[in-house]
Amino acid sequence: MHATPQKLSPAVYRRRRLAALVVLVLIVALLWWAVSAVIGLLSGGDQQQPGTEAGQTRPAASAPDTAPPAPTPAPEAPEPTPTERVEETPQVCTGTEVQVTAIVDAETYGPDQKPQLSMKLTNRAAKPCVIDVGTATQEYTIKSGEDVIWVSTHCQKNGKPQVVQLEPGKEVTSPPIEWVRERSAPDTCGGERPAAVGGGAYYTLTVSVAGIPSEPTYFSLA
Repeated sequence: MHATPQKLSPAVYRRRRLAALVVLVLIVALLWWAVSAVIGLLSGGDQQQPGTEAGQTRPAASAPDTAPPAPTPAPEAPEPTPTERVEETPQVCTGTEVQVTAIVDAETYGPDQKPQLSMKLTNRAAKPCVIDVGTATQEYTIKSGEDVIWVSTHCQKNGKPQVVQLEPGKEVTSPPIEWVRERSAPDTCGGERPAAVGGGAYYTLTVSVAGIPSEPTYFSLA
C-alpha cells in the first residue's frame, strides 16, 4: 500500500519562496561585486597620466633654458668735449697801452688854498695789462718853468708796491695828496722849507707811474 503524500500548507510555500528570493538576491549581489572587481583590476584603478605614479603631481612644463635676448639700447650720443680756454697772463702795461693823466682840483689857488694832487690811469689797449701803482713807483713833480719846485719822492720813506690789473677802456683814479706850497729837496726833509712863490705864478704838475710819465697840467698860485 502506498502512503498518500501530505499536502503542504500555504504558509510553508510562502517561506520557501521568500528563502529562494533571498538566495537569488545574494547571488546577484555577489556577481555584481565580482564583475566590478574585475573591471577595476583591468582599468588599473584610478586613471593616471602616462609617466606618473598615483598620488604624484605632474610637473609643469619648464621654460626654455635660453631667454629671449634683451633689446639693445640705442647708442648714446657722445658728449661734446668742452673746449679748454687757455687764459693768457696779462702783460705788463707800457706807455703805448696806458695813459697817465696828472690832475689838480683847481686851476687857480688863493693865498690860503693848498692844491690837491692826484692822477688817472686809462688802459687804451684791447687787452688787460698789469701795472705797479704803489707809492714805490709814483712820483709827483711840480715845476715853475724848468725850475723843479717840489718832488714827492724827495723825502718819501718805505714806498710800497701795489700791482693792479687794468681792464681795457677802464680808468683808475688815485686818492689826492696835498701840496703845502713849499719847495723840497732831499737835504731839507728835517727842517724848514722855503715857500713857493705866489702872486699869480704858474706851475706845472707831472706824474710818473711805473716809469710812464704824464703830460704837464698847469695851475697858478695867487
